[in-house]
Amino acid sequence: MALRVRGFVRAGAAIAACTLIAACTPEPPAENPPTPSARTPTASPTPTESEIERQMRLDYEAAEAAYRRGLAESDRIARRGGSKVATKELKAVSTGKYLKLQVQGLKSLKDRGERLEGGITIVGVRPDGGYQPSRLRIVACEDNSTWKLIAKDGKDVTPKNQPDYIQSLTVIKVAGSWKVSDGSSEQVQTLAENACKA
Repeated sequence: MALRVRGFVRAGAAIAACTLIAACTPEPPAENPPTPSARTPTASPTPTESEIERQMRLDYEAAEAAYRRGLAESDRIARRGGSKVATKELKAVSTGKYLKLQVQGLKSLKDRGERLEGGITIVGVRPDGGYQPSRLRIVACEDNSTWKLIAKDGKDVTPKNQPDYIQSLTVIKVAGSWKVSDGSSEQVQTLAENACKA
């Protein structure tokens, strides 16, 4: 299900103006007392969100936030030259195979004495597939042109023609927190314009 952004209609000023006009206009004398009329229900200017839609939106937002936090932490560690173990922050948002792959990449950097300059740019994230209260799928598009790999002697050893990635990720709820647990990557030379649009 695609996430929807809802707008808000600001009617406070219009209501206040109508109230002031009514208060300043004298009412004509009534010959007969007015009879109460049934109120006609009016349609909401924006669609309302059901409880399940709200929960789905919040869960997808939390899953995306976990992915973004994990990538930011992985980039931070890579800029410092990698690590042989996962940090507390990385474990807070990643688990399973996904966490193992992150640590393998960071350990490889540490072993080679290399470090990252810059970081991966997230072009977009969208829900992918059906909704389950404790398991979601998201698709993320990553631009890899925004980082460089620097060797311990200071030379730029960034691979030529570095591909971008479309990540298909599984995010699970563990003890009330969303964590990226698994996924698959597709290398692409350019990101499709609509690959990560909801």
